[in-house]
Amino acid sequence: MVSDIASDPLAGTAFWAAAAALVATGCLLCLVVLARVRLLRRLALSRRAAVLWNPLLAQCADEVPASLPRLRWRDRVRFLLLWCNAQESLRGESQERLLQMARRLDAETHARRLLGSNTLSRRLLAVVALGHLRARDFVPMLAAQVQWEPTLGSLLAAKALVRIDAAFGVGPVLTAAATRDDWPIASVANILRECDPELVAFALSTAIHRQIAKDARAPGLTRLLRLHATARREPLRDAVLKTFSADVSTDALAAALADLWHPEDVGHARRLLHHSEWFVRVAAARALGRLGTAEDAPRLTASLADRQWWVRYRAAQALCGLPAMDEPALEAIGASLTDPFARDMLRHARAERASV
Repeated sequence: MVSDIASDPLAGTAFWAAAAALVATGCLLCLVVLARVRLLRRLALSRRAAVLWNPLLAQCADEVPASLPRLRWRDRVRFLLLWCNAQESLRGESQERLLQMARRLDAETHARRLLGSNTLSRRLLAVVALGHLRARDFVPMLAAQVQWEPTLGSLLAAKALVRIDAAFGVGPVLTAAATRDDWPIASVANILRECDPELVAFALSTAIHRQIAKDARAPGLTRLLRLHATARREPLRDAVLKTFSADVSTDALAAALADLWHPEDVGHARRLLHHSEWFVRVAAARALGRLGTAEDAPRLTASLADRQWWVRYRAAQALCGLPAMDEPALEAIGASLTDPFARDMLRHARAERASV
């Protein structure tokens, strides 16, 4: 048979191809088994670390454990993951006790070494841990990462930065929020909510004034205005009102209308209720729902006939929410309407109010 294979080129090619396939299959099987063994080992180490450290981390809610085991090198990543999760879950003095625990274990040294890892997840873990550990010497590095790192890395750097030094960090975070359209506004708001609202208000007001002076029609102004919920309202009022006197985009106008809260500023909502862009009219109707008085009833009644459904809907909601607007008054307004769409929308809003 061997002589037949040797004398037939096709048979020889088929034989060696089959042999190579068999060897490759064997190698692949060995790799799968090896990967499975490594996965099971990692899971076992993770379970062992959780059993060891989770009770001690939970104890920090009341007190720092008097005795702590040694943090072994192979457990550093697992411990930092568990510790950061505990920092995110607890608040106040419990976080301080977690910080004391980490310092006793010299966790900061392990976190610093992870910054040089070739694995992205470990480098990101190091940034989060150093933020919780308040490593002030990393502030310049984090400020640079806020500007230039990809989305996830820059957002984690921003959160770490404000945790270490909010007085310094809020400014760079707002600057990046105005220019980086890859940052979701909700994520930026979550970062700023960890800071003092008074501090955020001052920095946000400064950033809005600066953006208006630089380029009032840039998308960055709209992004900044949408962060108003993270700051105290009073210090931010002048910056918001400045928006209405500048040559801004319609998106910025709608965002500024959402920021209105003082009754004396209701005139801007009244004026913009007839804007050419429908979403600005929606924002104006919602603002009148917060700030409007009985004299705004005719304005909102007229908006019930708007060609855009959302404008009609928000106008109807605002009308139902006006002071002293009771059911007989709404019934009278409904009877006076000739537009069937306006009547239907007012009826819908009244039903919504009755179900609350």
